[in-house]
Amino acid sequence: MLKSLTRPRLDSVNPNPIAWVKTAILLGLGLYFSWLIISGNLTNYINQRFAWLAVVGAAVFIGLALVTIYGNLRADEDCGHEHFPIGWDILLITSLPLLLALIVPSRSLGIEAVNGGISLSPVGVASQAAFQRSPLDRNILDWLREFDRAPSPAAFNGTAADVVGFIYREPAFAEDSFMISRFTMSCCVADAFPIGMPVSASQAADFETGVWARARGELRAANFGGDVMPVLFAESLEAVEEPRQPYLYP
Repeated sequence: MLKSLTRPRLDSVNPNPIAWVKTAILLGLGLYFSWLIISGNLTNYINQRFAWLAVVGAAVFIGLALVTIYGNLRADEDCGHEHFPIGWDILLITSLPLLLALIVPSRSLGIEAVNGGISLSPVGVASQAAFQRSPLDRNILDWLREFDRAPSPAAFNGTAADVVGFIYREPAFAEDSFMISRFTMSCCVADAFPIGMPVSASQAADFETGVWARARGELRAANFGGDVMPVLFAESLEAVEEPRQPYLYP
C-alpha cells in the first residue's frame, strides 16, 4: 500500500539525540559559512577568487540540514533505522572545525604569523598588467616584481613610491630601517607568504613592530642588510588602519 502523504505527527519525531546533533552541526556549518560571506571575513581564509566555493558549501550544508530535519520528523516511517549510522566520536571530530571557528576570532595574518623572516623576492608569475601601473599605484608585490626584472638596483633612483604594509624588523636592522610587509595568498591562508621591501625613515623608531603604516618617498639604491638594493627613503611615514583586504594576490 502506498504511504500516505500526510504531515508527520509529533509522536513520530526521531528521539535519537545523535540524529539531532548531526543536524545541528550541519546547520551550524552552513550558517557559519553564510556569516563569513556576508561579513566579508571569508577573505581572511581564502583567496577572493574562490569565494564561490564557500557559497556552494553553505548551500550544501544548509540543504543537508533541512534533509536531516525532514528525516528526523518522519522517523516512524523509516522505523528509526539509519542507513549510515554514526557515533558520538564521529560527531565530535566533525564538530571541532565549527567549535574552533566560534572560539577563535576571525582575523587576517599579521606580524605574529611571520616565521623565518620576510622574503625580498616576488611571488607568482609576473603579469604585464602589473608593470603598466604607475609607480604610485604599485603595491609591495608589484615593486618586488619590478626589482626582480630590473638591470640594476640603481634603475629606480628617484622614483616615487607609496606603499602600505605592516612594519617588520630584525635585530640586525639599523635603527632607522625596517621592512614594510604584506602577506601574499595564492589559494588560502595555508599558503600565505610574507614579502616586504626595505624602508629607511628618520622617524622609524616612533613606530612599533607589527603596526600598519603608509610609507611615501623615493627609491634609491642603498646598502640594506649587507646587499645593495632599491630602498624606499620615506619622506612621510604614518600609521594607518589595516586595509579591508590585507592580502596581496600573485
